[in-house]
Amino acid sequence: MTAALAAPPPEPDAQEGGWLADAFTLLWDAAASVLPGGDLGVLGLLLFLGWMGDQASKRKKAGGTAKTRKPGSWKAPFLAVWSLLTFLARTVRAVARFYGGRELRGPARSTATTWSAGTRLSDTTVAPVASMASVAFVPPKVSLIKQPRRAPSLWARKAATWLNTYRGRGARWLDRAVRAVLWAARITGKVWRAGRATARTLRNWGCWPYAARALTRVIVTALVVFSVVPAWDVWALLVAVLATAALGPLLPKMVPTEPGDDVVYGPKLWIVLREDLDLPDDEPRQNWLQLPKRLGDEGARIVVRLPWTFRGSDLEKESMTSLINSRLPGEWAGRFTFRGEHPTAVYTHKPPPKPPAPAPAPPKAVDIEEPRIQEALANLGPDEFLLGVDEKNELVIREMTGNNAHWAYSVGSGGGKSTTLQWLAVQMLMKGGIIVGVDPKLISLAPLEGIPGVYLYQDPQNGQDMREAIYWVADVVMARFYEIKQGTQKGFPPLYMFLEESNELAGILRNVWNKIRVKKGDDKDPAADPIWEEAVGKILRFGRAANVHILAVFQDFKDNEFSGQSLRPLFPFKVLGSYDPHQWERITGMPKNTAPPNVRKAGLMVTVTNGVPFSYQTPYLFLDGEDGERRPATEEEAKDLYNKLYQQLRSTHAWNHHGLYSEPPEHSPEGIPKLLQGRVEGLSRDAGPNTPNGASEGGLSDETAGRGVTPEGDVTPGVTPQRDRLRLIPGQAGGEGSQDPLAAPVLLSVAEIAREMQARGYDIEAGLIRTHKSRRDKGVNNGFPTGIGEGRDEKFTLDQLVTYYEQRGVKKREESENEAEQGDAV
Repeated sequence: MTAALAAPPPEPDAQEGGWLADAFTLLWDAAASVLPGGDLGVLGLLLFLGWMGDQASKRKKAGGTAKTRKPGSWKAPFLAVWSLLTFLARTVRAVARFYGGRELRGPARSTATTWSAGTRLSDTTVAPVASMASVAFVPPKVSLIKQPRRAPSLWARKAATWLNTYRGRGARWLDRAVRAVLWAARITGKVWRAGRATARTLRNWGCWPYAARALTRVIVTALVVFSVVPAWDVWALLVAVLATAALGPLLPKMVPTEPGDDVVYGPKLWIVLREDLDLPDDEPRQNWLQLPKRLGDEGARIVVRLPWTFRGSDLEKESMTSLINSRLPGEWAGRFTFRGEHPTAVYTHKPPPKPPAPAPAPPKAVDIEEPRIQEALANLGPDEFLLGVDEKNELVIREMTGNNAHWAYSVGSGGGKSTTLQWLAVQMLMKGGIIVGVDPKLISLAPLEGIPGVYLYQDPQNGQDMREAIYWVADVVMARFYEIKQGTQKGFPPLYMFLEESNELAGILRNVWNKIRVKKGDDKDPAADPIWEEAVGKILRFGRAANVHILAVFQDFKDNEFSGQSLRPLFPFKVLGSYDPHQWERITGMPKNTAPPNVRKAGLMVTVTNGVPFSYQTPYLFLDGEDGERRPATEEEAKDLYNKLYQQLRSTHAWNHHGLYSEPPEHSPEGIPKLLQGRVEGLSRDAGPNTPNGASEGGLSDETAGRGVTPEGDVTPGVTPQRDRLRLIPGQAGGEGSQDPLAAPVLLSVAEIAREMQARGYDIEAGLIRTHKSRRDKGVNNGFPTGIGEGRDEKFTLDQLVTYYEQRGVKKREESENEAEQGDAV
């Protein structure tokens, strides 16, 4: 065993079978040196011989017998050579088709060319063999409008917001982690899309350009040779690299094109259309129906050639249009033409419906200084007012006369009430009118302060002045109406009364009326404020004949705020601004659906004429801006500008006090707010007009007037705590009144006071005093003081009546009863 292991290995030639291997190697090398292609040629020859043997075995298994030829036939060699040549030709053709990118067998499977990709021909060959059952299913409606991207869900938005706003511990690392996750998601998405596109491209091998397929086969062959034949590895690698470089420009064209809409929809549509047009089955579709490749293109057209038997009735046209719209995506409109050689129907995209025209609206702003505004103002009639510019950009002019003698404005906060009143006041002054303004708001009529012929009552703490002003206007109306009725006067200059913030004004007047009722001590009086019936109602009913007009402005026009008096029928002309549908229905009496769109803009008003609502923009003042353009004036700027304009108008337009009969009521001293009474310089608690010693009736306080003071001869029970410090402010008791602040007032009857005043030089009769007293008892607010007692037993102090008559201009002169009546009106 040891010797055997130590012996040298035998020589190869000495091994068994070595001569067979040497013979095969010698034969292989000899054949490789002779045949073209070397080793590949030998390998191909062996494959060819194996294929021939396989074919012979298949024929034997099929039962066929090879045609026997007689031995020694002269045709045998020629047939063998012909078969060999035919085989070689077929082999060369197959190799040429293989490396030319063509299919190895059968016809082309796509519409691809040498340099461009194509579409599978199997998609276009479906139509001829499609059955009617396949057409029964309508192709899905594909929207030609790009679908909007799906909005992220609520939890995703909340998570994103939290990640963006988190600033707590670890915020930096959290931000980096989120960025890394997002980066990984983007990369994964790109890789996935690239892999999907690659798989789709490889799956559509038959749609590649022929050049791309040929280069791919050359690359694969070179790689096979590179791996099988080591001697040719360099050349094979060089061929693979060059073929790959040449394949690069063709890569974008290797992606198969999607079949066009003409391929998808055309064949199935043609089957139905051919039946409707009664065409033969062998008629080619291209001669009768043309579809664009993309139906979604803007200029896409569908052309249908019509036979001469197509009559073109409305029913036939609608049938064809219905077929087109039901089978193809989008909406199509047809145009039929029967003149010419070929009648046709051309379908194009149905134009989208035109957007509704914007609702007509007034201009955003109207400048008072516009030429057409100034021209219209100059040409207005005596009763005409220019309200503004309407939706048609036309001027709105209305008459304040007849049934429209009184106007009501129901304008919410910020709707431009002040702007509207100031604009109307411009036109009132141009007409030479007298203006009486009751304005608890304090600012709407502020530019009219100091203008001659304008009387403003704007102190909400002096509601009594407002009541007297309204009653005075009512008296003027009745006086004018009486003179017109008697024929002594035919016309009067206009008198306009503003009732601004009427909702708040009603509350102020009601509070004053309640104090009057309590002071009178008459519980039988109704709780309703009589001013709306006694004064406002008279003005509304008789004012149009007397040329007296009311412009009432409300936040919300409600009848239930005016002591049960329904004022709405007395204001036929109503204007609304900044309202809601409920207010529209309640005030105008029209349905909610007739209300114009409410735009809360200052000066934008809505009114109704002959049952038709329309809106208009009120003009207002503009100024030159820094950029050279006109801009609306601010509230402070407008106040000064309007005031200057009012003064100019009053000086250039004639006016007079004719038809007023007396001066309007005087203003009471302006009250000081309670918290500021002690801070006003020079005004003490006892000296102020609204302090316990202030003047409430005839310039005297209740204590000074004798109310609560013990009459002479009585005992002390009537003395009040204020009586101990009762004193008179110097000059309060008149020119000759007692100046001793500690002197107790003496109560006198009306006759005694008349005699005492006559002795002092005042020509005052007892009857005149009793007349004023009786008018006070009847509810006339003439300012006559209240004494001690009731009826005939009521007594007064001399200082009370001296102050009362001196404040009304009685200076030791005669005063008739008629003059006293005029003093009561004042």
